[in-house]
Amino acid sequence: MPKNAIDKLEELIPKLVEQTRQLREDNQRLQKELKTFRSDLERSKKNGANLQGKIERLGELENVQKRLEKDQTKIRSTVKNLLAGIEKIGLTP
Repeated sequence: MPKNAIDKLEELIPKLVEQTRQLREDNQRLQKELKTFRSDLERSKKNGANLQGKIERLGELENVQKRLEKDQTKIRSTVKNLLAGIEKIGLTP
């Protein structure tokens, strides 16, 4: 016996209600995940900014270290020259 439209609707309505419930649950779960991802993204941005600042500071410190090494080399050379001059002065009567 063929089912009429009302019988078909009676069968489909509980299925649609269940699917709607599942979609709501999925939507809630996805909204929670999205919120978590957004907070993770913000945290990552802050960490990235902090790391960028630290990288810049490290570059500055490396430049300072290079200048100090050059100055140290110049000072050593000057001290050697002064010691050599002092030895010459001390050796000549």
